[in-house]
Amino acid sequence: MSDFLLFFVVAGGLILAHEVGHFLAAKARRVTVDEFGIGFPPRLVTLFRAGGTRFSFNLIPFGGFVRLGGEDDPQVPGGFAGSSKTTRALVLLAGPVSNLLIGFLAFTAAFRFAAPDLNRVLATSVLPGSPAQAAGLLSGDIITAVDDIAIDGFATLQDAIGDRRGIPTVVTVMRQDEQLRLEMVPRESPPEGEGPIGVLLGSPTRAVGIGQAITLGAEATASQVVMTVRLPFLLAQGQVSPDEARVSGLKGIYDMLSWANDVDQATQRPFITLQLVGVISVGLAIANLLPIPALDGGRMAFLAFEAIFRRRIAPRFEGLAHTVGFALLLVLLVYITIQDFVNPIALPR
Repeated sequence: MSDFLLFFVVAGGLILAHEVGHFLAAKARRVTVDEFGIGFPPRLVTLFRAGGTRFSFNLIPFGGFVRLGGEDDPQVPGGFAGSSKTTRALVLLAGPVSNLLIGFLAFTAAFRFAAPDLNRVLATSVLPGSPAQAAGLLSGDIITAVDDIAIDGFATLQDAIGDRRGIPTVVTVMRQDEQLRLEMVPRESPPEGEGPIGVLLGSPTRAVGIGQAITLGAEATASQVVMTVRLPFLLAQGQVSPDEARVSGLKGIYDMLSWANDVDQATQRPFITLQLVGVISVGLAIANLLPIPALDGGRMAFLAFEAIFRRRIAPRFEGLAHTVGFALLLVLLVYITIQDFVNPIALPR
């Protein structure tokens, strides 16, 4: 699949899936849905009408939208704004929940192709000019021991290498079916972004059944949610760099998907691409839950105010807040996209 088609399918598909969640929840709760659009207006053609809803195809064939009846007017019978707080909450949450479900399915599918064996450490890349390169270590080698210490995970390897900075060290690796002993001296002061021996690490993969893939998919989804929520706090504490925590726009997503596609074409498995789809989908779910007007989380914030104080903010003020919020989000998206062009995300090659 070409990079552009992959980007179009993934990014547009995740947006459309989000809107499908809102649509299904609205229908289930008997909220009027005026239109379900594929792509963004202006409308090109009405595909059909069903259940009081116009299904349309629009000029910009990317993602989609749902237009609910009475979205900001509680006086419209059967409309969204006039529905109960429970109904409005369920309809709002259904979009992010859909993205979480897509993320879970993407992670699960990835693990069906290849699940990481976390008890073994794989050299995924050897950096030029590093002690590892000088010793003859190659990408694809599995590191099994450092001197007399057996390696059973990333932490063991990092501790063993960290204790031997500046000391001649024997690193034992498995290369295909051959065991090799490589001598190197871990650097005491490695260049920024490089470790003492100059190796990027990963995990070799193994085949798993559907049950274990589902378990791993659920764990990966939960882990991604926790990491996404914690990221601003880790950034504030200096535990992650601004580059690691930067937000990507459509250009950044295209670059990441293009990189993942290149890697997966080399291995003939869509493992990295599916993992990235999971990450993007979960990130989209969390982003939409932020308490910012125009987002689902912003509408949930107004709903929470109504539930706590038992009175409603005037619809015209809420509608204005969402309009202003949407305009600001567009400005932010343009800024982020410009940054993606000026300072592209650094991706391993």
